[in-house]
Amino acid sequence: MRPTLPSLIFVFVLGCGRSQPPVAPGPPIEADPPVNLASMIEECDAMVAALTAFRACPNLDEENQQDLDAWIERANKDLTAGRKVTLEANAQQAIALSCRRATNSVLAATERCHNGRALPAD
Repeated sequence: MRPTLPSLIFVFVLGCGRSQPPVAPGPPIEADPPVNLASMIEECDAMVAALTAFRACPNLDEENQQDLDAWIERANKDLTAGRKVTLEANAQQAIALSCRRATNSVLAATERCHNGRALPAD
């Protein structure tokens, strides 16, 4: 009688079922240091300024510049709307942190852009 696939799987599982002793946990990962944020408006205005500076990079092609124009326009509309409402402090801090992270990313992209044109995608 030939073994069937389910019986082979069963034998394999039984043979591999011996557990190894558990691995000791590693050292705890430290939390990120606290970030000193400015107000939501200041952080988000800094993001728009960073986008505008990125837009001015001479190594961007026209399509990227048009995309940045749309992002800047959208950010300005959203920030204008955000100035018209009063948000809870936690919401303002979360938005400020998001704007700070976006600003940091755009600043890195701007630095990369000033070092030459991006390679064409294949």
